[in-house]
Amino acid sequence: MQEAELYLRKMLEFEEKGAGEAALALGEKIAGIFPDDRESILLETGKLKFRMEKDKEALLDFMNAYGVNKNQEIFNLILEAYVLPNQKNNIEQYHHNLELLKEYPYYDNVDPEEEIRFFPVWQDSTLLVCVDMAEKNFAMHTRREIPKLPGADERYLIQNEMWLETILQCEESCRISQALMSENIPMYLVYDMVYWILFLQLYDLQELMERKRIVFLVGIQSVEEYFLKKENILPSYLEEGTSQPYIRLLNQIARQVSLEHDENSKIIESYYREKKDQIIEHIKSGKPKILFWTSHFTTVLQYHTRDCMQAAERLGCETELLIEKNDLDRIPIYRIKKTLARLKPDVIFCIDHFRLEHKEYVPEEVVWITWIQDPMPVVIDPKTPSKLTTRDFVMNHMVTDKKICEIGYGTYHLIDAPIPANHHVYQPYHLTEEELRTYACDICFVCHASDVDHYIIEQVKMYPEELWEAVMSIYKGYQEFACETGTFFYSQEMFESYIQGSFLQHYGKRLKEKNLKYMANDMFTWFNQRVYRQALVDWMLDAGFTNIKLWGNGWLDNEKYKPYAMGPAENGEMLSKVYQASKIVIGNNVISTGAARAWEAMLSGAFYLSNYVPPEADITDLRAVVEEQKDVVMFYDKEDLIQKLHYYLEHEKERQEMIERGRKAALEKMTFDSLMKRVLHTVGERLEG
Repeated sequence: MQEAELYLRKMLEFEEKGAGEAALALGEKIAGIFPDDRESILLETGKLKFRMEKDKEALLDFMNAYGVNKNQEIFNLILEAYVLPNQKNNIEQYHHNLELLKEYPYYDNVDPEEEIRFFPVWQDSTLLVCVDMAEKNFAMHTRREIPKLPGADERYLIQNEMWLETILQCEESCRISQALMSENIPMYLVYDMVYWILFLQLYDLQELMERKRIVFLVGIQSVEEYFLKKENILPSYLEEGTSQPYIRLLNQIARQVSLEHDENSKIIESYYREKKDQIIEHIKSGKPKILFWTSHFTTVLQYHTRDCMQAAERLGCETELLIEKNDLDRIPIYRIKKTLARLKPDVIFCIDHFRLEHKEYVPEEVVWITWIQDPMPVVIDPKTPSKLTTRDFVMNHMVTDKKICEIGYGTYHLIDAPIPANHHVYQPYHLTEEELRTYACDICFVCHASDVDHYIIEQVKMYPEELWEAVMSIYKGYQEFACETGTFFYSQEMFESYIQGSFLQHYGKRLKEKNLKYMANDMFTWFNQRVYRQALVDWMLDAGFTNIKLWGNGWLDNEKYKPYAMGPAENGEMLSKVYQASKIVIGNNVISTGAARAWEAMLSGAFYLSNYVPPEADITDLRAVVEEQKDVVMFYDKEDLIQKLHYYLEHEKERQEMIERGRKAALEKMTFDSLMKRVLHTVGERLEG
């Protein structure tokens, strides 16, 4: 040791003379010459490097020195120099993340214990060092290269990744390419417990949570629980560094799912082959087993499916709902077959989708009911009717839409089914004094999409800059014409004629067919509603009506309407109370007078003053369900609207009589209970025939 000390003193002399690199070189050399003095030499060279601000190299020397005899003084030195300066922040970050995770939907693992055992000692772009405070051991983790980034739409799984930069790079690479509403795809971050405890100290998870797709799984049991027991969809792409235990587990789960799928296929085939005739008897009894199938990614259809399902249950039917659990979930074939094998439904009920889209795994013996509510491609495809079987039925919301009638759905398959309302939600309530103060008014107007001027500006930007002036004049021209004359267009063809004529008149040339179709479709489908609704409100304000409440998005953004704007009304009980507290509720759907809002208002005990749409343009004509002037009142133009507002505000008795008759008619014809009872009865009769 004495000889080694001589060299160590010489090393310090070099340092004092400013020859730090020479001192380090000497230290490195004597470490190999005097192996018995390795601990003290590494300790001193580490201190030298630390003084020279070579912190990483110093740490490695200290760790190697500690590894010789597990000297407590060296352990304390490392803690003091590297752990303690950041320990408070690390602990705070750890507990902050645990609090965030309590509200995060894609984490349901068992949290680590409150007292932290593992701490990060060092992390740079390539190396992570941690310490086990209980065992007094150090460990190193080297950053891995990602040889190939995942592609778009990959359900990517990466294990024990400790560098946020790498995670974010992979997350950006495998994002969903086309999303419906809030639809997303998962990215799985899998951690062993030690790495998870360290990760919670190193980063704020908020940045990852904001992606709304990161699934945190801690430990192999958590992975098994998530994919096997909770039936979440498996990853499609594993990072190359995934350890064998996880690979074996995922392969085992995939094999088990495959075996269950095959077994369920046999159960389904056997059951429906034997029970084909009994399915008809179950439906004729009025109490079949029904599988309601909808999507998490369409709010309105969810509500309508829920209301139909609850109505079926009140009729005594056994039901089940097939739907994604969250934004990251999907319904794979094996889950569909598992549901069919367990429930063995007589009927599958779906909105806007047909058996032909699932014919590979839905038995032909089950009765499939499609409720069409939107002109989806498969709905308006002329080939669809010819693909329907004798056990396919089509409920049609758009009962007076000529285009639907012309597609070719036969009378055997077609059942008139305008969208009703839930009379268990939309009904007269006892209103408190506060609710009356908040909701009561002479005229109630409920709708979104009132921001006409803002909409025009945003739509103009969709076109090449050289067309901005032309597009602006076309949109503004229709707005001014409609508001001044009270004349509105009720078909896309009328808009096409107007647009092409305007373009020829002002610019002497025809608009390209593609641009013409796009603009006409937008003006008919989206813009016309905005113009119509804003015009109705302008007419009422200009006529001196001031006790008006405007519910919905958009009104608050316009200074003219701000004094009357109430913000959005939540669907359900709140909206029902809004209707009930109002003397008159104005219809404002320029495409359909028989929209659900009409029945919701009438069931709530409101006087509903329906707008007029020409019968040939009305896709769901209210008059096909209830009788005008007996059950409902309709206004035809600006003058008629103002006259009827004055009349029914001034004649309380007539208004109340109309409210009672309208609610009675809606209860008889336009509830989900009456709809489901009628549909099941009709299907049973037709199947028997």
